Amino acid sequence: MDAVEHPEGGYRAKLARLIADAHAAHADLLERVPAGVRASLPVDATGVTQAIDVLAAALGIGPEIAARRDRLNRANPAVLHGRVFGRTEQLSRETVVAAFADGARVRRALLEQIAEAIGDDDLIAALDDLLDAHPPPDAGRPDGDEIERLRDAYAAQEGAVLLCAERLDAHG
Repeated sequence: MDAVEHPEGGYRAKLARLIADAHAAHADLLERVPAGVRASLPVDATGVTQAIDVLAAALGIGPEIAARRDRLNRANPAVLHGRVFGRTEQLSRETVVAAFADGARVRRALLEQIAEAIGDDDLIAALDDLLDAHPPPDAGRPDGDEIERLRDAYAAQEGAVLLCAERLDAHG
């Protein structure tokens, strides 16, 4: 890994602020939308997605990460639903869960790529342990607890980007 120019306070501090801001924006959004829309937004990955972009740019792999994210998201259940039924039909709970779970799987692949680019075997192992302990729900096997499992998976991914940021700060 090449030397990286760190933001003031380091990447961890920057990404923690970014994630906190995303949480606040999501909470504000949920207060302003109708209940039907609110049900379609049980979690929000804006902070993690932005953090991945920051880390990827710092590592010089931003375009590669963006292209991979676009390619992996093409088959997202919500995207496919929109192609088949149009964008005006309300998504079912199952489709919402499947779409968010699929997004979590895509971000995991990107986080693994970032950890590999940082080049720290302990980081890769810690990231795998964290994300393995909090997997997204399996859309094909509903258990009634899918939303809570999505929240746990998303929180673990927030932790994973902060772990990556800490290692990036340490290597800088």
